[in-house]
Amino acid sequence: IINMRIIRVFPRKTKATPDDENVRIDCTPGMFDVADEVHLSVSFSEDVPRAEYLAKQWGPVAPVKIGGPAYNDKGNGFVPGMYLKPGYIITSRGCPNNCWFCDAWKREGRTIRELPVSEGYNVLDNNLLACSRGHQEKVFDMLSRQSKKAMFTGGLEAARFTEWHAEQFQRLKPQTYAFAYDEPA
Repeated sequence: IINMRIIRVFPRKTKATPDDENVRIDCTPGMFDVADEVHLSVSFSEDVPRAEYLAKQWGPVAPVKIGGPAYNDKGNGFVPGMYLKPGYIITSRGCPNNCWFCDAWKREGRTIRELPVSEGYNVLDNNLLACSRGHQEKVFDMLSRQSKKAMFTGGLEAARFTEWHAEQFQRLKPQTYAFAYDEPA
């Protein structure tokens, strides 16, 4: 990927979509689009037909790779700024739960895979609180160094939230945090 020109195409724009010069939103190639590869990133299953149309349109520019949550990608790694706006980070993949209403464990597995902790402020992990205490400490320490207030928009599991977490939140004073839609237990 280093020294490669990768154009990233997204079928729709969200708050998390990167906005650098190599990003294209729901468009066919322009006259001056040149790349070594084109990556189509698809988050929502309803965008799959549009993404497949766009993949055909971008094919003459460079080899096209298509993936993302809508294609059940396991998310084996995380490259800051590549498919999410800078500041949005993922520090783990998978979820040990098997909630009937959630696809995270189906897509990424029921084993938590802890990834290297990148600099950022908006944590999108499916289940950060299922990670090891050491990993959580790294995430909270990293968040304390950021110029922007922490955000936890991936969904925290209430059953795993402890007094220690409350102390960390008191220290961080996050701007936003969301708890996952969980079972009553």
